[in-house]
Amino acid sequence: MLKNKFVLYTTLSILFILFIIPILMVFLIKMAPANDQPGYGHDGRVSIYGNREFKQTFISKENNLTAIATTIKNPHLKNKYDIFLNLFDENDNMIRSTKVNGFNIGDGDFVKIPFDPIPSSSGKKYSFLLSSPNANEKEIIELFLIKPTNEVLEYSYDGNIHPGGIPMVTFHKTNGLLDSIKKVYINLFSKSRPQSSQRI
Repeated sequence: MLKNKFVLYTTLSILFILFIIPILMVFLIKMAPANDQPGYGHDGRVSIYGNREFKQTFISKENNLTAIATTIKNPHLKNKYDIFLNLFDENDNMIRSTKVNGFNIGDGDFVKIPFDPIPSSSGKKYSFLLSSPNANEKEIIELFLIKPTNEVLEYSYDGNIHPGGIPMVTFHKTNGLLDSIKKVYINLFSKSRPQSSQRI
């Protein structure tokens, strides 16, 4: 009898963790990432301060693009100035502008920069410009660089254009409760599914 109760409680606990908790979490989700952050650390860094700006070209994977995130270094926490993000469409028209403050960025923080959602953004090319015009060369922030991916295309820095860019994650506004629940479970089961081995 005790064994049967233990099995029952264990089963109910597992079902609660797998199904009920994700649904409860959905009510707190206003935006969801379109991808995991790519690995970084071996392709160098660039510094942003004064007139040294960084421009990234990328493809949005989903509709309702509403934030861009990446890892930012703020060495010795010296940058306490505004860091601006200006977002441009494929024709280089500025469509969003926002800012965060360096005072709130630790050295190596994963920083999310939100803006008003862009409804029909899936599959479209955008670029953003990151700058910190009031900072000097001792108050820099630094961005890590990666090689090109399907989404990260090219970047412009110090007057030159290079393939690749930063290890960025795009966030997208959710399309209601049912869509959020669907994405949570797709993400949950895709990560728990064992990967098939590849032959070399």
